[in-house]
Order: sequence, then C-alpha cells, then structure tokens
Amino acid sequence: MNLAQLISQARQMASAAAASGRRSVRVPIFSFEDWCELYMQPRSGPALAAYRTQAKRSWYLMRFLREMDVEAVPVPVTAEEFYAWAEATGHELTDSHSTAHAIGSYVNDPATPPARCMHTYPDIRLGPGESLATLTVYGESPQEPEVMTAVIHTADGRVITALEILAWDHSPQQAWEKTRAFLDRHQPRTVFHDQTIRPPQYCTACGALLVSVASAEDVMRDNS
Repeated sequence: MNLAQLISQARQMASAAAASGRRSVRVPIFSFEDWCELYMQPRSGPALAAYRTQAKRSWYLMRFLREMDVEAVPVPVTAEEFYAWAEATGHELTDSHSTAHAIGSYVNDPATPPARCMHTYPDIRLGPGESLATLTVYGESPQEPEVMTAVIHTADGRVITALEILAWDHSPQQAWEKTRAFLDRHQPRTVFHDQTIRPPQYCTACGALLVSVASAEDVMRDNS
C-alpha cells in the first residue's frame, strides 16, 4: 500500500467514526515483537515493512480522529496479556482473522487499560532566547516527505512543545509559514535544521511520533 492509499484509508476510517457519532475510538498499538507473535509473522524484512505500515496507519488514524473532535485512545497490546485475556474470556484464536477479531474485542474491553505514556509536553513558556528549536522532516524516502516537526526544547534535550505538520495537507510554503509563526511565538535562541530525512518512528506504547532534538554535540558547538 502506498502512502496516498494509507492516508486515504486512515482518513476514511476517522470520517466513518465521526459520522457515526462516536466520541471516542480505542486504537491498538503494538511493539514489533508482539505484533509478530500475535499475527504469527517471522521477524524479518517483509514483516517489519508490514508492521511499519500498521504503525503508520494507526498514527494517521489517531491524528485524523482528533482533528474531527473524536477522542483517540491508544491501547497497547502485548502478547502475554492478550493471550491471558483470550483464555479467560473463551476467545478461540484459530487463525489470523479470529485473532484480529479478538484483538478488537480486547482493545474495546473497558477493563483493558489505555496507554500510560501519551507523549504530552508541559508547554512551558520560556522567555526569548531561553529555548532552542530543532526542525526535522520525516519520510520513508527523501522523495516523499510525510511530516515536518518543529520542536522547542531545552539545552539538555527536554521537549517543551512540538508542532507537527503533515506534508500531505500542506504545500512547502504553507508548512514554512506555520513553522515561522510557531518559532516567532517561542523565540528560541537557535534553530537547528536536521539535514537528514528521517524514517518516522512511533512509540510502541501510545503510537505517537517520536520527535527529534539537536544532539548534545550540536548544542555544545552552539554554546562555544
């Protein structure tokens, strides 16, 4: 599935949830190891690509849900806890279809806890010149950027707040205008530009995009 299809599918899923009047959607989140065990996949290249597609789809889905004022609740699914639940509730796991159906039931069971780590930031307002900023572009290849992040952080790497801009929904000019306005609000001392297009990585507990900040070496050079 290419990126356009994946984004379209995630947006359609979010739109269907919003149109049905749902106020909250629980989204399963997996680590690679748990995903491979649950879906009986080898821990190899093709499985890793399929897992990354799953994680990416979940991230876009949660983002679109929130844009449509539907609460997106990430729910981590570990093989050990899921199998114990399936045995206790009498779910038969005979094939991938029955497993997927059971995972849906597990995630929507009120007794299943949602993710504890939500990657929220304190959004502390530092004074002009008291913070740093790092700009990074994420994508599976340089030819197809997906997200640009502008991260306000301290010199020791603590994230204060972050802006995520979807390349799919913004022209390069629109993205830079949003970024400039964001930086103008926070007035960082230095803006670091990551020169590498980085493959996106997602939290295996809550599915959030893991944002980047300037390295300690870059910050030290800036201070010298």
